[in-house]
Amino acid sequence: MNAKKINLRIVTPDKTVVDTSVDAVGAVGSDGGFTALPGHIDFLTDLKPGVLWYRAEGQTRELAVSGGFIEVKPNYASVLADSAEYIEEIDIERAQQAIKRAESLLIKAKAASQSGTEANKAEISQITASLTRAATRLKLAVHRLPR
Repeated sequence: MNAKKINLRIVTPDKTVVDTSVDAVGAVGSDGGFTALPGHIDFLTDLKPGVLWYRAEGQTRELAVSGGFIEVKPNYASVLADSAEYIEEIDIERAQQAIKRAESLLIKAKAASQSGTEANKAEISQITASLTRAATRLKLAVHRLPR
């Protein structure tokens, strides 16, 4: 391993999204934004929904992440993300449809919540997470559109 690089691995429940050597990696955690460089001190933090970026071979790549965790060591960074996809690969129409579906499901679930069951509270939480994920993806994709 080159001492001037960080081995970055980004894994979701479905697949390994990134497994490469990078010059730097950054994202937003619970204490705010950070950039990890080779030789960085050890730390572990959760990831907030938003952009995770890395720089390799003079190019910066950006991924939309919906949450998860990152562990940083001096020579590697390991990301366990709920979801991660390159921003330029986000299908805007699909993200808009996902928002509409989640909003519709949320309205129905809240109407049914008059019973106040725990199962319904869990369902509302899951739908809200889906809505947040879709809204984050859409916001990032639209913000990064070529001008």
